[in-house]
Amino acid sequence: MRESIGMAWLMIIVMTFITLFSGYLAFSINYSKSFRVKDGIIERIHKYNGFVKEGSRDTLQDIDEFLASINYNARGNCVKLCSDSGNDFVGVRGTEVLHDEDSEHSNYCIVKVKSKPLGDVSTTADYSSVYYKVVVFFSLQIGQLTLGSRFNTTGETQSLYFAEDTILFGN
Repeated sequence: MRESIGMAWLMIIVMTFITLFSGYLAFSINYSKSFRVKDGIIERIHKYNGFVKEGSRDTLQDIDEFLASINYNARGNCVKLCSDSGNDFVGVRGTEVLHDEDSEHSNYCIVKVKSKPLGDVSTTADYSSVYYKVVVFFSLQIGQLTLGSRFNTTGETQSLYFAEDTILFGN
């Protein structure tokens, strides 16, 4: 009887370590995937110098094709993360731009931050450069099973001069 109880405890300990190791491995894989997604989005923003849709040039379509190629489908709430920044923000799901309350189920968020010209303290200055903050979501996901809460990864582009963002912000 004593050996059977000892074996049961040993099996519980082994199963606990296997579960913890699998969880850590799944988190690490999804975390690295979110960095790859963030870097891919930033790369495409730089490629098009903002968000444009002119003829064959379409930033959102290029980003959507990239996300589909690596099977990225995480969703998050942009309002909760970006509304207190005081800057313009939108959520994006596929090629659909979601504003304010609609952006609760976005694949990623874009925040437009305007830069002031050097030496100018005026609030009415003409902004010639902007940079974008990109927020990408991920969660502990094993196959199609999603466990735990949602996490996010944030990155910024370099300053873009005379950036075009007719798709997202209309200017």
